[in-house]
Amino acid sequence: MPTPTASAPWRIFLLIDPSTRPTNHPLGMIFYVGLRDELPQPVDLREATEPQALPAEETPARERLERLNSEGIRVLVEVIPEQWQESARPPGLPRVVGTLCATLHPAPLNVRHAGVRWPGALAQKVESAREVPVPDGGVIIRRHQGSVPVATLPLLDPDDLFEQQVEFVEGRNSPREVSNRLADGGPLPLFLVAEGRTERGVLPSNFVLGAWMIERIEPVDEERLRWRVVRADDGETEGALRRRYLHHLVDAGDPAVLRLRKA
Repeated sequence: MPTPTASAPWRIFLLIDPSTRPTNHPLGMIFYVGLRDELPQPVDLREATEPQALPAEETPARERLERLNSEGIRVLVEVIPEQWQESARPPGLPRVVGTLCATLHPAPLNVRHAGVRWPGALAQKVESAREVPVPDGGVIIRRHQGSVPVATLPLLDPDDLFEQQVEFVEGRNSPREVSNRLADGGPLPLFLVAEGRTERGVLPSNFVLGAWMIERIEPVDEERLRWRVVRADDGETEGALRRRYLHHLVDAGDPAVLRLRKA
């Protein structure tokens, strides 16, 4: 089924020719900017590099696609994820144009319109995410916090994502409860998930952005209001967790879930 327009996480896609030197893109040249509504429905970005997927009047782009495909050059597809914060209404044309300009510009125009592009494969994963049951032995859930745009988080390396979003937490009751559970029962998985929004949003609520094994949580101040999350040395289990849960959905209301929050 096609993703409903009201919940589609992107509206603009880019086609990049990687055979040229970097011009308006680090990997080559953006030669076509299209709209989601132009693509055959239901949308499958793997088809966006087929000439017939573009509008008939886009002759130069169609001809370029035909040439690149015949030469065996894989055209890159990226999308611009929606990043507005208002949940009740989508942005007007100026906001959309501002986001597009920021994305194509060599440097972000401003913080609110920081250029973010997703590879087509990531966009497909976001739209095909399914709910996966949480581990039977329990799991710690940490929600995305702070001013970092959530659309950038799936692009981060797992180690960088952990350092920026998970390693240090504030609170009293919630961190202490999780710390006690780890001390009694041993390491547990921790999932960083998206907060999500009730209307249109770039990522659905409880979308798994990262997964790690956690050994302990320890206070770093005398007041026990700031805590450090310590990863277990278990790369094999972390890899298995990511293969099963990364970029899918979980039920944060499951009884097996421990919430790590400022509480």
